[in-house]
Amino acid sequence: MSSSLPNDDKDKAPQPTNGPQMVPAAAPLPSDSDSSKGAAGPSSQHVVGAPPQQVVAPTWSTGLFECFDDIPTLVITAFAPCVTFGQIAEMVDRGQNSCGLYAMLHAGILYFTGCGCLLSAYYRIKMSHLYRLPDDPLINVLVHLICEPCALCQEYRELQARGFNMQLGVGWRNQTPEIQQSGGIGVMVPPKVPGGMSR
Repeated sequence: MSSSLPNDDKDKAPQPTNGPQMVPAAAPLPSDSDSSKGAAGPSSQHVVGAPPQQVVAPTWSTGLFECFDDIPTLVITAFAPCVTFGQIAEMVDRGQNSCGLYAMLHAGILYFTGCGCLLSAYYRIKMSHLYRLPDDPLINVLVHLICEPCALCQEYRELQARGFNMQLGVGWRNQTPEIQQSGGIGVMVPPKVPGGMSR
């Protein structure tokens, strides 16, 4: 004899079915038009099982005020910034013109207008785009306006870290074939470890 009271356990138990079972479909992913409308939902989350992509922020290999790490370059840049600029511009332009021509152009602009830093700031921006360095044009111009020797020394050290032989008189033509082919692009610059080793 069956009880007339409802059995909650019976109602919750799965009912046997014959044939294939239907699985609810996943929510559709938003299309480009949906994302432009500002629709955000649970489907805009990361794919389960795939690690999120980590974007490494671009940085210079050395700091702006680490000029004293390379005293000879600092001395040359302090008294003749056109020489250091010429070396940098020749490498950035991949030997289109010689270091001497770039140095004379910088010296001429500096002598007649006093604004040689604007030419060197342009090459800093160009170098930033080329090597995917921090490329805020306003910051790059301000760095050259406020402290051009420090900026030139930093750019010089960056090219050295990318494998360029920056000794005076070497030039683009005497660089290694690997550097001439790649232009220093894609060269992994080792990250700076703060502090160093200690016991």
